[in-house]
Amino acid sequence: MAGPGSGGEVVSLRARTGYRPDYKGLVCAVIAAGRARLGLTTTEFAAYLADLLGWTVSPAAVERWEQGSTPPGDVLAVAAAAVKAPGDVLTFPLNASAEDVSALLEGVSGIGEYAGDPTGTVLPYADRGLITRQQWNDIIRGTTDQLWLYGMAEFGYAYDDEVPEIVTEAAAGGCQVRVLLLDPDHEGTADIDADEGSPPGTLTARIRASLSRFISMRGQAGPNMRVRTYNTYPSVSVIRGDDRMLVTPYLRFSVGSNSPTFEFTEASARKMFNRYARHFDQIWRLAKDVP
Repeated sequence: MAGPGSGGEVVSLRARTGYRPDYKGLVCAVIAAGRARLGLTTTEFAAYLADLLGWTVSPAAVERWEQGSTPPGDVLAVAAAAVKAPGDVLTFPLNASAEDVSALLEGVSGIGEYAGDPTGTVLPYADRGLITRQQWNDIIRGTTDQLWLYGMAEFGYAYDDEVPEIVTEAAAGGCQVRVLLLDPDHEGTADIDADEGSPPGTLTARIRASLSRFISMRGQAGPNMRVRTYNTYPSVSVIRGDDRMLVTPYLRFSVGSNSPTFEFTEASARKMFNRYARHFDQIWRLAKDVP
């Protein structure tokens, strides 16, 4: 313990044989911290866990775990991954074992850092809507090489007040800004509206509105920003900021905000990163420039 004017004293725990760390308390604190980090109630967090893990989780169980009952390892892993904000986030492989959970605890407690499998380490979100607007913008903020906005309409980026400045600064610094949206005249837009329970013409209107905004941004950003549309049935959204990606596979009969989303970097999930980069490049080549 450090005292006034003291540099502190190092005490060997081996010499204190009666000391027992409160590991159960630490585990329970991780559950509470994970729920708080996501900004969910116990009921919402229970539904979030159930959707992500594939088994029923009750709000009462969440309360017990936070108050002293030891949670299952998969619940602990999800909560631990949510504790740290993206950009300083604790990630884990999708096939995490019991040993991995132990390593996760080290990262959460600040004792060590979890490295995971460098070929497939991702941060999953059960719903795209769980990602805050600030997180979306932070992915593309400060990019110097590649900035991609690829999806159906990317309406959130089109109408965010911060994005024009982010895009303009990136392009001015030499970053290649590429926006790739679904062709508003694509014949499948009516089916997508029906699948999502939206009135006919909803998606087409959103795409046209987004294109108008992105074209305006392009006028400010200059030649380093390009806008194209593709005319194939949409399968995925890919947001790239240099070596970081947010990927959302589109699910039929589900609105975009309810689709799972995965966050990873080129270093943490190189194979996935390169696969989605190749997909983007292929669709980009097939797409047409928006005049």
